[in-house]
Amino acid sequence: MRWSYIFLHWGCTILLAAFLLPTFGLFDDDVIFKELWLFPYIFIGGAILSLPTLFAYVVVFFLLDRYKVNIKWVKPILISLTVIGICITCFLLSNTWNLRFVLMYSAIAVACGLVFKVEKK
Repeated sequence: MRWSYIFLHWGCTILLAAFLLPTFGLFDDDVIFKELWLFPYIFIGGAILSLPTLFAYVVVFFLLDRYKVNIKWVKPILISLTVIGICITCFLLSNTWNLRFVLMYSAIAVACGLVFKVEKK
């Protein structure tokens, strides 16, 4: 399996979410986050907040690779782990579920996970 998949999926998700979420006004204060100058702050904040999920993702990827899990199961497992991490992070930060935010961020994560190939050619 390609270890670059981990960082491509993670990086693409953070990058697209930092751009698309403010563009579509999916934060609580729609007026503030319509400004694109906040993009770097959202990107850095998203990257920092996603580090625990990234750590779990790397551990699971290592285990899947080590135990030679069938490649058709690897992507769904990793993408599911990402969505679970998004849900847990959002819940821990706000103690509530912001459904629009979680759904949009999860949709971005699923789309990015499906774009890249996990297996070596």
